Amino acid sequence: MRKKLLIILIFFIFSACEKIIKKEINSYDLISENSKVVISVKNIGKFKNSIDNNGYLNSLVNSNLTIKNLVSQISMINDDKEIVIGLYENDGLLEYDIIGLEITNDSITDKKLKYDEIDIISSNNKLIPVINDNYFGKKFQKINQTNINFSVALDSSYTEKLLRKIFDIESSDSNRNIILNIDASGNLISLNGVVDDSSIDSLESNEKLAIQEIISSEKKPYFDFKNDLIEDYDLISSNLDKNLNIFDFDSSESKSKYYKIFQLKKGDKIININGYISDLKREPSNSMIDLKFESNITNDVIHGPQIVKNHINNSNEVLIQDSKNILYLINNRGQVEWTREIDGKIIKEINQIDSYKNGKLQYVFTTAKSLNLLDRKGRNVGKFPLKFRDEITKPVSVFDYDKNKNYRLLITQNDELFMFDSRGNRVRGFNYSKKNKIITTPKHFRIGNKDIIVFKTTDHLTILNRRGAVRINPKTKHNYSSDEIFQYQNLLVTSTLKNEIVKIDMNGNTKLHEPMPINSKVKSNKKTIFTLQKNILSNSKINVEIPFGKYDDFNVLTANDKTYVNIFDSQNNKIYLFNNELNLINGFPISSNENAHFIIDKSSIEFTTLTENKNIRYQIVR
Repeated sequence: MRKKLLIILIFFIFSACEKIIKKEINSYDLISENSKVVISVKNIGKFKNSIDNNGYLNSLVNSNLTIKNLVSQISMINDDKEIVIGLYENDGLLEYDIIGLEITNDSITDKKLKYDEIDIISSNNKLIPVINDNYFGKKFQKINQTNINFSVALDSSYTEKLLRKIFDIESSDSNRNIILNIDASGNLISLNGVVDDSSIDSLESNEKLAIQEIISSEKKPYFDFKNDLIEDYDLISSNLDKNLNIFDFDSSESKSKYYKIFQLKKGDKIININGYISDLKREPSNSMIDLKFESNITNDVIHGPQIVKNHINNSNEVLIQDSKNILYLINNRGQVEWTREIDGKIIKEINQIDSYKNGKLQYVFTTAKSLNLLDRKGRNVGKFPLKFRDEITKPVSVFDYDKNKNYRLLITQNDELFMFDSRGNRVRGFNYSKKNKIITTPKHFRIGNKDIIVFKTTDHLTILNRRGAVRINPKTKHNYSSDEIFQYQNLLVTSTLKNEIVKIDMNGNTKLHEPMPINSKVKSNKKTIFTLQKNILSNSKINVEIPFGKYDDFNVLTANDKTYVNIFDSQNNKIYLFNNELNLINGFPISSNENAHFIIDKSSIEFTTLTENKNIRYQIVR
């Protein structure tokens, strides 16, 4: 009898356990307790199209690397089942979980076999999810949504920020949440939803029904742009800088696309919120310059934005490095293609080479610790990076002596030079006898039939041959400045500490010119010497007076048989661009916190600027 009772007891225990184990888990059960934002996507295909085809949503996605990665993960889900996304902070970092039904596929036919249990499909958080009774997620779940695109719920802290930002009002209710249906089509986004002041469970039945009717409304859009603006709403506001007459619309189609409009109606425990967001593009201050794209990143930019070439479609792209030493490639639509962490700050510039001679370009650069070569996808090439025990003190010098893509990569370490080929092998036969500290980046020039490598040390101007031996000894010594060395005709040109221009020929003869005023600068290309003396820009034939300022950057840009002169005034935050005849290019000067990086194409001038250390702007001169 006891055995029978024991068997029955064990049966009931296992039956109960089985029921507990098999308890159906809802997507909302796996939302992190720390979630600040919950997103429900019922139509993944439409969600993808909204991001791709709506400029405003696209810019928001690309302004944050984590959100960019999140959307990239969603793009890999090829199914029409609902997914739920939880966004939260973890030790100050933004984390996300994508929750839904795991799909098992046949690896041979790639056909769907079955849907497994609810689980976290993708996450950037390494912690194991647990079932919880998250109040915020449960509240969002209780509103039966039949959204036409996707829905977003914000917790009380984010709700407070949004209400204050859009409507300049504050909430005293710590339980208030915004729950919105969002529809995006073309360049227009429409919002309709509610701000609830308390738990859904505590609402009266008629109030619950009111919320559900609002959320599940099939009107498209729920917000009647033409009529509701005039009749029903207590508070109407716009986030435009300029005043907007909201009663001056002929129709929603012809006018609404130019504005961001939001409106709010306060009721008993329920607030209706509606709005339109257009695909607004900030026009540059000067109509002669077009804004191609604008991107934002979370951390400060410490290198770039630098324009690089995409060898696949011949477009221009942008490389930047942030304060956490993360390198970003941004494509010609302003989207982040990839990111990768490197071991330190990039020294000054990134070069591109075709190390395999197949038309595919790689990025070569140095940090204080390494010489790096990356392919277009951000992957290390061959044996790179090359690590160094002693500090690298100058950018890598890239030489292609005979224009045959047999590249030489020269590394500077204080008073020493080391040369490598583009496969990372040390070049035999290059031997430089170290002397004093090298203070300028070594350059290669071919003058006549002579290949020379030139740089300055603390007390000398050095001219080497390909093997690192001294080729020319200047016959006269000068106290040289740390300014660069340039080629002008068959001469080398640079300056002294007294602001004298020095010309050196290939026999070592030097010619000294009268000193320029203090803080003057000299630059040159093969045809012209340019000087900037106080506020006078000169090309030896023409003098141009520009406004007084603090000119920290002065560059001569030569490409495609065209020459331009670029100056940056850090005192007045102005960028200047002149042609070879010192005529100011239409659209300049432009305002900026720092100088631009220019690329001279055959038919255009393209450039990037950085504002507030995080905002990257890519612009084109008409």
